[in-house]
Amino acid sequence: MIGCLSRLAATACALLPLLVVQPASGEEASLLYLDHAGWEKQSSPGKIALAADFMRIFCADQTMSPASLADCLDRDKANDAMFERAIACASAISAGR
Repeated sequence: MIGCLSRLAATACALLPLLVVQPASGEEASLLYLDHAGWEKQSSPGKIALAADFMRIFCADQTMSPASLADCLDRDKANDAMFERAIACASAISAGR
């Protein structure tokens, strides 16, 4: 758990300045730009793709399933930014192992 969290935080801090350019209007290429309503509009394969992309960049735990992260995000009805919720879900999933 600590390994994923520390790598996640270090990677997020290092890459965040590189991710400030938003995708073109209508395209959701990252959880970084989604809110809860935007997440709900995504198809199931789209949610899994967004989760996989988040995990590829921000979590070194290769055993975590993108579907598990997408499921956690679906169940979590908080109104926080999806990026923050994804970090919390990844932490919770890692802690449960």
